[in-house]
Amino acid sequence: MKIIKKTRVPVRIDFAGGTTDIAYFANKYGGAVLNAAINRYVLGKLVRKKTRTHLEYTGRIPTSSGLGTSGAMNVLWLSLIQNTKDKKELADMAYKIEQGMGIVGGKQDHYAAAFGGINFLEFKRDKVIRTPLKLKKEFVSELEDNLVLVYTGLPHLESNANKNMIDNIKKGLHVKNLIRIREIAKEMKKALLKKDLVEFSNLLNEETKNRKELDKSVIPPGAEQIIKEGFGCGATAAKICGSGNGGSILFFGNKKRLNSHFGRKVIDFKFDFEGLKFLS
Repeated sequence: MKIIKKTRVPVRIDFAGGTTDIAYFANKYGGAVLNAAINRYVLGKLVRKKTRTHLEYTGRIPTSSGLGTSGAMNVLWLSLIQNTKDKKELADMAYKIEQGMGIVGGKQDHYAAAFGGINFLEFKRDKVIRTPLKLKKEFVSELEDNLVLVYTGLPHLESNANKNMIDNIKKGLHVKNLIRIREIAKEMKKALLKKDLVEFSNLLNEETKNRKELDKSVIPPGAEQIIKEGFGCGATAAKICGSGNGGSILFFGNKKRLNSHFGRKVIDFKFDFEGLKFLS
């Protein structure tokens, strides 16, 4: 057996603006997302065994986590089979493949996986403008120390949830909510640059409030209960990850109390600033 190529990519947490990166909305209104890659990785390798060559994948990420794993995996396998290390090219290619498959989704997952870091992403038709947030290490650590990621264990069907939301938008429903979600991403970026975590926390809650209006499936009863528990043990804010409908919940607040309460449901993480990495 010979390993021809080996790479890894991170998954992401999204702070605000998800769904506005989907083409139907972005093309009409313009989209904006604030997200961050985390040190939970999908690893892959291209292996040659005698007469055949195949891909292998592995990762420490729960099933249906809402952390953009599918998009990350598509960037990963393309990095293994394509003769390019251009991160933007690989991210765009992964997105186009998903669109060709009829998947209703945006570009934020692919860009987080490819570039890593904490990024403000703007979507204007086919154009993506990426602005990495240049935050001091001390503040990055402070932000990490106030964030707790909890896996709900509930099914997460991102494409279905996104389709429901976009169908509602096409009917003229909840457009104002999605526009507000886009604006929250912009305001949240400013809050982080100002090191204002109180405002950041408030905006997380406002994002969730507006996201709940997009479709009744965004926060199912099981997730609602977990959010309630979080607020009862030290959280000041909660954000459903990705399009919702299960997956994971990001809390802001007392990390010690939240970790103690949720125990093995907690997905420990720190931010990743490398993105796609070629290991061999």
